[in-house]
Amino acid sequence: MSFFDCLADAVDEGSADRERAARAQQMWKDTSDRYERQGWSRENAEAMAGEDVKDAFRKEAGENRHVFQARIANMRKLQQGVASAPDLAKHQTATVESLDYKSRSLVRRFNSRLSAFLKEHHRDIAGRLTKPAQMKNIVRELHGEATGDEAAGALAKGIREALEDMRLMFNEAGGIIGQLDNYGLPHSHSRRAVTKAGFDQWFQDIAPNLKWSQIEDHMTGKPFQPEGAPPPSMETQQRFLREIYDNLKFGKESQAAIYGRPTGSALYKRRAESRSLHFNSADQWIDYNKKYGSGDPFKSLMGHVHKMSRDIVAMREFGPNPGMGIEYQEQLAMKRARQEGLDADKVAGNGKFARRMFRVESGGGQAETLWQDYVSTFLSSTRHVLTSAFLDRAIIASLSDTNTVRLAAQQMGMNPGNVLSRHVKMMSDSMTKDDALRAGWVADTLADPGIALARFQSEVPPGEIAERLSSASMRIQGLSGWTDAGRIAFQMEMAGLMAANAGRTLSDVDAPLQKALRDVGVTDDDWAQFTRAEHMFTAGNGATFASPIYWREATDLPYDQAEDIFFKIQGMIEEQTEFAVPTQSLLARGMVDPSAYDIPPGTLPYEIVKSGLMFKSFAMTFTVNQWRRTMAQPSLAGKIGYAANLVGGATALGAVSLQLAEIIKGNDPQDMTDGMFWARAGLKGGGFAVVGDIVSAGQSSWGGGFGSYVAGPMPQVAQDAWNLTIKNAWQFAMGADTNLPKELSTAIKRYTPMAQTPAIGPAFDRLVADQLHSFLDPDAERDFRKKATAQKNAYSNGSWWMPGSPLPDRAPNLMNALGR
Repeated sequence: MSFFDCLADAVDEGSADRERAARAQQMWKDTSDRYERQGWSRENAEAMAGEDVKDAFRKEAGENRHVFQARIANMRKLQQGVASAPDLAKHQTATVESLDYKSRSLVRRFNSRLSAFLKEHHRDIAGRLTKPAQMKNIVRELHGEATGDEAAGALAKGIREALEDMRLMFNEAGGIIGQLDNYGLPHSHSRRAVTKAGFDQWFQDIAPNLKWSQIEDHMTGKPFQPEGAPPPSMETQQRFLREIYDNLKFGKESQAAIYGRPTGSALYKRRAESRSLHFNSADQWIDYNKKYGSGDPFKSLMGHVHKMSRDIVAMREFGPNPGMGIEYQEQLAMKRARQEGLDADKVAGNGKFARRMFRVESGGGQAETLWQDYVSTFLSSTRHVLTSAFLDRAIIASLSDTNTVRLAAQQMGMNPGNVLSRHVKMMSDSMTKDDALRAGWVADTLADPGIALARFQSEVPPGEIAERLSSASMRIQGLSGWTDAGRIAFQMEMAGLMAANAGRTLSDVDAPLQKALRDVGVTDDDWAQFTRAEHMFTAGNGATFASPIYWREATDLPYDQAEDIFFKIQGMIEEQTEFAVPTQSLLARGMVDPSAYDIPPGTLPYEIVKSGLMFKSFAMTFTVNQWRRTMAQPSLAGKIGYAANLVGGATALGAVSLQLAEIIKGNDPQDMTDGMFWARAGLKGGGFAVVGDIVSAGQSSWGGGFGSYVAGPMPQVAQDAWNLTIKNAWQFAMGADTNLPKELSTAIKRYTPMAQTPAIGPAFDRLVADQLHSFLDPDAERDFRKKATAQKNAYSNGSWWMPGSPLPDRAPNLMNALGR
């Protein structure tokens, strides 16, 4: 009797489920047919297929049990959290916001595991890999190919161990990723490249290079090419790859190759499915990645770190299907609100807000069609290029970080002077940098060059050149180094503060630190375990630091307990760091980001909103953070005092930024006896530098008034492009005077990437744009005089390097700042 008939009898007897039996029969038939096509006799093919089906169902049962246990544990955790929430109207958004801080914690931890690799291999100032030849050897070593390069082998070993830790953590949280030897690097497909090639060409390029003995048939759980067997038939290869191709071309999950139906928001299998394809050699993977992927092994690796960190934390907090966990938490909150007579509308609104925040945090907002993909990439690239033009002096405005660092340090009971001093040392002292690296503090931009840019915008991936331009702009002006140094300095001082409180019970810890720890659920035992002397980091000068990153590698606590303590304390540090050096607020993005409302990139509403949000991320984050911190003060006097402290510091630093910016632009300092100066200074120090320009000069840096600021620069770009091309061509054809010289000069000044970098000063404007204007326009001198007069009228300061002049006229008149 065949396997098929045995199942039919079992169904008739009532000992087998009809639906599962039908699935097993179809699986047995398909598998036995495939084995027969590979050359096995029918009898052997049927026997082998029967064993495969039994193994597949046993595996499925084990996986289901594993996922079910994780789901039950998370349901209990969510029940307990909702039941004990002191403020149910804010609980749901708070739990989702914590995902962001815990995800950052895990990224920082994995970066520390990869610190030896990142020290040698990262992006240079132009966005290129520092050691591309050795990077190829590392990829080969990861694929199990001996290169003879001992350094590459050692670095590959560290990467492999870090990737294995990610896999184990993912599985511990309820995921399912099997162990693979010599797996290599994760791979992300380019939807555009795959679709443009078409299935036939893509199949020809990929199929011969695949290692079918390592590719699992998800139907049976066995490799497509068992040991000693020939490769699968061409029909089988085409069927398998066609499904992957279709998912890439048509599916919403367009960033990973998914075998089978899309998994939606369920994460527990997604990272396993994205590992479906394996190549015969590292060089074949590299070639394929250049043609159909990111083209950059470094980007593939660091992108995987960020995605895995985000997914691991989401599953830890909300279960194997985090989307369902978010909904379950919302149902629990509404049930408690009804039972206790709480404001159900507020609780429901908080739940909807939490879902929006989760969409942003989980990377929501992907193009649904190929056309949307093209449009979103083009416009994202355009915005990155504009960023390199309009934010090339952002380092000046970022001096306000010293004010937020000062306030954040005071709130935690730290000495602000120590944080600022360490900030300076982090930028200039190699020993301080080495100590930080040994303790696990890796500069964010070393692993992710876009982190400084994230302070001002959040985007879908742009084109390679545009990304390099915007990243180079941040690096050349020093903003990347400034941001990294500020964040690491603050975290080191936090670790020093906790080390100074070691040896005390949590009840005796300094009040501000104690409150921050208790707010995230740290217990007395957690604190005692965390501050054990043998698990602290000792710097070269003998100073000790209680760093969660270092502690997690040193502790001998059981896995669950150690992970819980790490996430609570490092998550708290990440939250406090965001108050000190603002980058992005998930709460703010949940309010305004189009991905929060499930609007796909490449659609008109998405792109309109994205233009309007340009250069506002820092301002929004600053505003949300400081409002919450002000409202958190325990008394009205405390609220007023904190707000006054904030405004006073912001205004003073804004004044410094304004004066530096004026001198760099070729102007004398502004008159500080003018009341409008201090209004502009307050806005600039508070992250609203563009608004300060509008208040004083009536227009933003890209032209236009408040409406232009709200709409963002994209409409002005379109208007300038129209004027420069179509409008001037029409005027010329009609015999009218054109404004080409003036408009061309303005466009060059306004849109040339990095033309206004502080080190360049006004040289580009005076020596390039103004000279071109003079050459093309006989009335250029009149325009230059008009500009100088407008500057004097608006700001009460003259120009030490006059517009149109190839050389400076004099030194800056510093006494103008005092009204002289």
